[in-house]
Amino acid sequence: MPSTLRAFVAVEIPGDLLKTLEAVQSELRRRGVRARWVRPESMHLTLKFLGNIPAGHVAGVTDALQSAAGRLGAFRLTAAGIGVFPGVRRPRVLWAGLSGAIAALAQLQRELDDRLVVAGFSRELRDFHGHLTLGRFSAGVDGGRIADVVASYASTIFGGFEVREVVLFQSDLQPQGPVHTALARAKLLAPASPG
Repeated sequence: MPSTLRAFVAVEIPGDLLKTLEAVQSELRRRGVRARWVRPESMHLTLKFLGNIPAGHVAGVTDALQSAAGRLGAFRLTAAGIGVFPGVRRPRVLWAGLSGAIAALAQLQRELDDRLVVAGFSRELRDFHGHLTLGRFSAGVDGGRIADVVASYASTIFGGFEVREVVLFQSDLQPQGPVHTALARAKLLAPASPG
């Protein structure tokens, strides 16, 4: 392992949903949307980007993950609709939105952020907006065209998934795109059975 590594904490996306999102990317390409598309194997729900960290900090980050995950039950999300950051006037990032247990997702992100602050990381200053990045735009993209595309997917549901664990990933930047390797996993509590 190198002395420093580029790391982030995320939720893995199941393969069937990744296939659906890949099909959405293909459809958008056919419709003339030009972007740097995220490879399906690189798609995930990012909870916290850590940047370059010393390899010796992995154990502390893993403890923070386990502490946060151990306080919350598993929950379900649905990927639905697409949107852009920061907005359609100057779109930079194209994403699939999330619905379902959004409050539980926000709580998980807060718990994680709180524990990572104790472990020596900076608190997240931007508001958390859970999403799945599909692609990134270069400057000069036609915002009107993107607005039409976003509107056409407003009521589209791509699929649901269960959030059962969080993963610490190492991101190795390669010419063909980043390669993500799981370094640690932390399971959420089993959801309470209805009863």
